[in-house]
Amino acid sequence: MEKEKQGEQNMTVNRSVGLIILVALTLFQCGGRVPEIHYYLIDFPVVAPHEKIAPTHPISLGVLRFDAAPLYQEERLVYRDSPYEGKYYHYHRWVSHPAQMITEKTIEYLRATNMFGQVVPFPKFSEVDYLLQGTIKALEEWDEGDQWYARVQIGFEVTDRKNQQLFWHGLIEKKVPAQKKTPGEIVRAINSAVQQCLSELELQLKGNLMK
Repeated sequence: MEKEKQGEQNMTVNRSVGLIILVALTLFQCGGRVPEIHYYLIDFPVVAPHEKIAPTHPISLGVLRFDAAPLYQEERLVYRDSPYEGKYYHYHRWVSHPAQMITEKTIEYLRATNMFGQVVPFPKFSEVDYLLQGTIKALEEWDEGDQWYARVQIGFEVTDRKNQQLFWHGLIEKKVPAQKKTPGEIVRAINSAVQQCLSELELQLKGNLMK
């Protein structure tokens, strides 16, 4: 009985070793290299306001960490050529959760507009007059025939915290063509589209704050 168990264990070990050798040979035949993983950022230059310039509105804005639709809740880049199917790049990824990067960029961008006396992350700083929330509804490569686009769609809501009333909400979408059909150029176009979305957000907030 012991000999039978020992024999079965040896067969299992031999199969495992054989599988490892088979995988190693396959990799060797394919060039001996595991594909490199590329990591990308959502980051573009933002010009900070001059310290001596007073803000347009002496009110504080809190920014809650953005949410994201299920397809965009991980680090892998998304590409689509149909409204009914989403696909992932396995070796091209965001360096961190895209919703977090866009939240941080939104805070930096709105601070630079000099619209508010203070723009801070919420709930880290809870004493704010208004609260901005965002939901990423699209952050992807969108393929149309021979042209690749970066498509970004973000839903925004601003709440007046004094009376808990909705102050403003809107859905902003931008689509920017990629210069080349590569993931790197798609990321460059996504950065441009995010910047355009924040520029549109700035215009919307300015218009509503002046009412």
